[in-house]
Amino acid sequence: MGISLLKALLIAWAAVTSIMVVLLIYRSTLGAHEEEQLFLGEKGNLLEREQQEVIKKERRLTPFLYALGTASVVLLLSVVGVWLWRGLLMT
Repeated sequence: MGISLLKALLIAWAAVTSIMVVLLIYRSTLGAHEEEQLFLGEKGNLLEREQQEVIKKERRLTPFLYALGTASVVLLLSVVGVWLWRGLLMT
């Protein structure tokens, strides 16, 4: 006996949403280390480079987060649609 469409959609939704949550947590930990002010001097250049690297990493994550968020919403709507469709067929 195979897996039903509803279970497959739920598993896919859970996987996509889990990956998205992990990336959101990672992005928030990156942002927690970001400085709000830069100090001038010899160490200032190093701090500025580190901050630029953090910003670059955050910007690289943004398209993936948008894609995963969209996929999560589409899968969730598909789960609801299949669930409603089955409910209508049973009545």
